[in-house]
Amino acid sequence: MIVIIDGTGPENDREYAKEMGNSFCSQIASQVIGSTYFRGPSLTGKEVSSIADRAVGAAQGGSGSIMLVGYSRGGCTAIIAAKRLKAQGKRVSAMFLFDAVDMQTSELGLSQTIPDNVAFVAHARTARSLGFWIRNPVKSRFYFYNTGRWLDGDGVLVEKKFVGTHGAAGGVPWSDVAGDRACSLAVAEWMNGQLKAQGVAATLKA
Repeated sequence: MIVIIDGTGPENDREYAKEMGNSFCSQIASQVIGSTYFRGPSLTGKEVSSIADRAVGAAQGGSGSIMLVGYSRGGCTAIIAAKRLKAQGKRVSAMFLFDAVDMQTSELGLSQTIPDNVAFVAHARTARSLGFWIRNPVKSRFYFYNTGRWLDGDGVLVEKKFVGTHGAAGGVPWSDVAGDRACSLAVAEWMNGQLKAQGVAATLKA
C-alpha cells in the first residue's frame, strides 16, 4: 500500500490539479494501482495533522507493506504519519521524500527525525546554493526549513541534493528559471532508481 501526499498549491481544486497535475507525487499516484493520493496542506500548513491522520487510515486499510511518499509540506506530513503508525506498531517499508519542509503550524519541529519503524528513506533535497538564491531569491525557496534529515534505528537513509527551485524538486519546475527543468530531470532520474530498488512500478518524467 502506497500513500502519497503532495505539496502546497492553489486552494481551488481545479487550479490545484492544473498546477500539480504533473508533480512527481501525482505521477506516482497515476501509475501505482491501489495507491492513495492526498493533495497537500494549504499555505499555513494547518491541515498537516488531519492529513496525517487520513494517511494513517489509508495505510491501515490497504494490503501489503506500507510505503509513504511526500513532497514539501506533504513530506513533513508523511513523516508525522509514520510516527503515528509507529505508535500503532506498524512498520513502513519505504518512504520517498521530495524536498520535505517543516513549514506548518500543527506539529512544528516534530518531523526532523524519521522514526525507527521506517526501513528505508530516499530524500531528494534542494541544495542551499547562495549563487542560485541570489539569482532567484523568491522561487528558490531558500528560506524553507528542511526536515526529515535524520533516521532513527537501523534503517537506511539516502539523500541527494540538487541545485534548483523547490518546485523543480517536486516535479513542477519554474519555466522562467534557467536550469530548473534540468534539475527536475536529475531528480526524476535519481528517484527512479530508488523507486525501482524498492519495487515501485513508477517512472518519473520531468
